[in-house]
Formats: sequence, structure tokens, C-alpha cells
Amino acid sequence: MQFGIGLPNYGKGKTFDDIKRIALAAENLGYDSAWTTDHVIVPQTDIEPYGNIMESLIVLAMITPITTRVKLGTSILVLPQRDPILAAKQIATIDAASSGRMIVGLGVGWNATEYANLDANFKNRGKRLDEAIQLLRTLWSNEDATFHGKYTNLDHAVFAPLPAQKPIPIWIGGNGESAWQRAAKLGDGWHATGAPPEVYAQGVQRIRELKPARPQTFSARLTIDLNPNTSPFYEYRGAKRRRLTGTEDQIRATLREYAQAELEYAALFFPMNDVSVGLAQMERFANEIAPEFK
Repeated sequence: MQFGIGLPNYGKGKTFDDIKRIALAAENLGYDSAWTTDHVIVPQTDIEPYGNIMESLIVLAMITPITTRVKLGTSILVLPQRDPILAAKQIATIDAASSGRMIVGLGVGWNATEYANLDANFKNRGKRLDEAIQLLRTLWSNEDATFHGKYTNLDHAVFAPLPAQKPIPIWIGGNGESAWQRAAKLGDGWHATGAPPEVYAQGVQRIRELKPARPQTFSARLTIDLNPNTSPFYEYRGAKRRRLTGTEDQIRATLREYAQAELEYAALFFPMNDVSVGLAQMERFANEIAPEFK
């Protein structure tokens, strides 16, 4: 199992120096990747925790020159509320600058008010994401790009430089049937959020049923806290989610459950209200827990 680190690009009091410290720690402690969270302009009702958020792709560009090894991921980029051509250019540029380290997690998002704030259509976001994924693949593989879809039309458009990877992996975010179908049809991987192991196993099985021959990377965004007094479950927007917590033995046991459910790649979001606490937990996990799963 590979382990990545969630960067603190959101939350009250977070700074660019905090992000750089975590990115460098991820690199030096042997983590495989560093991940950003994506929101742009949330309503006041979501000021906690997303009011103070640094733009996802710019943050990845910022840590590109101070890292050499870790992959750079989005967990997840809400592509339907962005211009897909501009996003394709930004992602390709980061991939080229980083010598091919991008992993692009994409999803439809959930915040209808944020969509409205960005003058984007919330109701057709699934259809637009499906088309945008095909558009990204076209642009990333053709300097002379032609694409004809319902929402975007291009004839012999110049797209250069191309990304270093051929192709950049696209992992589909989401925990339900629509995400599973999208991952099976269009994705290179699935990127769940906080799904308990038994639910995660259902998603893996469903994706394999839908597209048994398509190679996939099975990944997840997981909240983690090495404080054993923290609850192992939490609710987010009415859904029950799993947190990695407890004693080190309990966390190992939970990770074994995920491994049995075929989780291959975990993006770990440590508590970052106090960045020094997050750094200490990252080091402890890397030294005491991760080696069993490498």
C-alpha cells in the first residue's frame, strides 16, 4: 500500500509556509505523494473549514520546485465548475515542470451555491465532467487538437507543451454508483472519501463488475488522527465515514481491512489545526505503522 499526505491548503490560520513544511516532510519521510483539497468560493455557511482555502493547482505548482520525488495530486478537483481547457493547460504545465508527477483526482462536487458563485451549472455537472475527461485526454496527447462535444468544440487548436506523462492518470472521486460507473468507463482509478472498509470493498467489486478488463488504481482519501481518544467514525453531509484512529495496533488492523478490500493508495489527512502536531503524527506513522504495508 502506498501512502500520501494531505496538504493543509485550507483551514483557519493556514499559511504557505505550513504547506511547504508538510510537503518537505512528506518528501523526507518517504511518503509517496502530496494532495490538495479543492474549493474556490464557498458560501458563508461553509466558511468552516473551507473559507480560508488556497487554490489547489497553484499550491501544487508552488511545491513542485521544492520536491523531487513525491507525486502531486488533487483530492479532488471539481472540474465542472472550472474552464476545462484552462484546467488542462494548468495541469499539463505542472506535470511538465515536475517531470511527470501529477495525479488528477476529479469529481463533480456537492456545493450548489459555490457553483452558482462561479456561474457554473450544477444540474448538468456529471455530463460536463464526462465530456471534460475526454477533452483532457485529447488535449494532453495532441499538440494539434481537434475535439467536438456538446460543451466544447475545437478545430486544430495548438496545445503545447504536452505533459511529461503519457497519459496523466485520472482518478475519479466519489463514493456512490455514479462515481463507480464513471471510474469504470473513464477513469484510471477510483478515489473514495472516507468510505469504511466494507463499503470500499463494495465499490471495488462494482467497478470490477462494470469493467473487469480495465486496469484501475484503487485509492482513498482518509482522515487520520493518532490520538486514541478520537472517534473512529464521523458524519459528513449525512454520510457515515471512517477515520483512522485508535492505538497503533488498532490503526494497523483497520489498514489491514482496507488492504483486504483492495485499497492500494491512501491519501492521509492528518490533523493540521496545529501543524506541529500533524508533523509529529506524520513522522510517527511513517516510522511505526507504514513499514508493515510497504
